[in-house]
Amino acid sequence: MTLKEQLKGSMKELMKAKNKEDLTSVRLVLSTIQKKEIDKNDGVDLSDAEVMQIIQTEIKQTHESLTYAKQTNKEEMITNLNNRVELLMQYLPKQLTEDEVRVVIEKIIETNGFSGKQDMGKVMGLAMAELKGKTDGGLISKVVKDAL
Repeated sequence: MTLKEQLKGSMKELMKAKNKEDLTSVRLVLSTIQKKEIDKNDGVDLSDAEVMQIIQTEIKQTHESLTYAKQTNKEEMITNLNNRVELLMQYLPKQLTEDEVRVVIEKIIETNGFSGKQDMGKVMGLAMAELKGKTDGGLISKVVKDAL
């Protein structure tokens, strides 16, 4: 079952349960997927990796909204946004912890002989390719900076 099919199944379940908050979040992701498929204009569904990227973008945007909500002390909005993040995280693979990311990055640095800040771009490129969808890019950047 593809990720898109899982989202459609969840949408049906949420409609039956009359869970409007979660239903809105799932519909938003599905509409973004549909828009991307129309933009591609090749009649082929998006791959799971592309759908994961859309979900990650939505989570990132939700985190930005959450920052604003916390600054303005809007408790109801904070709760709704936290619920949205939890819901969307269900569709992504298990996210790696900082320690797990550190192990992968140290291995990349060691096997390729990278040593200083001048190699940060090379390390980031390899790390992003290996860890894509498994963790946040900001965490990868932080760990790479610390490791170099």
